[in-house]
Amino acid sequence: MLSLNPNFTFKHPIFDAHTHGIDPDSLDLLVRIQKKFGIHKAVLICHSPAIMEYARSTYPERFIFAKYFSGTMRFTEGPHNLAREILAAPEEGFDLVKMQSAPIMRARAKADPGELRLDGDEMSPMFAAIREAGIPFILHLSDPDTYYASRYTDTDYFGTKERDLKELEGVLSRYPAIQFQIAHFAAQPEIHRLDNLARWFDSYTNFNIDTSSARWMSRELSKDPERARDFLSKYSDRIQFGTDCVAFTDDSSYYDGRHLSLRLLLESSIRDVPLPFQDADTINSGGTKINGLSLDSSVLEQIYWENPHRFYDLPSL
Repeated sequence: MLSLNPNFTFKHPIFDAHTHGIDPDSLDLLVRIQKKFGIHKAVLICHSPAIMEYARSTYPERFIFAKYFSGTMRFTEGPHNLAREILAAPEEGFDLVKMQSAPIMRARAKADPGELRLDGDEMSPMFAAIREAGIPFILHLSDPDTYYASRYTDTDYFGTKERDLKELEGVLSRYPAIQFQIAHFAAQPEIHRLDNLARWFDSYTNFNIDTSSARWMSRELSKDPERARDFLSKYSDRIQFGTDCVAFTDDSSYYDGRHLSLRLLLESSIRDVPLPFQDADTINSGGTKINGLSLDSSVLEQIYWENPHRFYDLPSL
């Protein structure tokens, strides 16, 4: 692995806990890039039955599979239909379920921010189904601070990030028997939000987080690498590596850049190195720079391999 990049320090297998599958040809490219960066296993969030069938037959033993639900479905189909789809997931070969329910999904459904809150009584049938199915739930509910400052400025339409985080914490507190993987560092990699995320970790034992997406993590955690390093080291048993790569394009630089930036962030001691792809949120303010966290090997072993195997109850090597 050192031959790939001299700043990489981790030489053992890596598990990517957050990838998406859309196009079979693009999945082939993603797998080639994964192997290049030491990824031996991954969660594949399947956007169609066909992509799961292709991945299972072409790459046996490489993936565990998540059934994908758009966040619009809770508004267009309702919680009882969602519950039926979730209960069918294990028989369909899925190991977990994933919902993308960021504010943009509410907007697409033209739903009020207070409508069908995930921590409300009306959504309880969906969570009862997850509990009955006995599978983990990957949840994406909030977005970067930069989105709320630029894309979600109409608070009557989108709400606020504080509203979304309150809803997310409400889900964790209301459903302690469900194992949650809260995507994107639980939407709180911003340095000023780490104290609140620490409080969640100390209060709720039923969730882990993943490190997707690469540009968001690199942008925010690099702003105070010492503080970020201390946080990831303290809660190293609750964090899983994830790239959020989506198999949809034949542009190899898309996959390369995301794997490279995350490994540099977590393993290296580099300073002020430009993100190897464009960050739209900082394009007009100097771009995103990576400051490596230089995590200890024992911490990396947990984040890269041990935690996902324990969380998904998988046999390890």
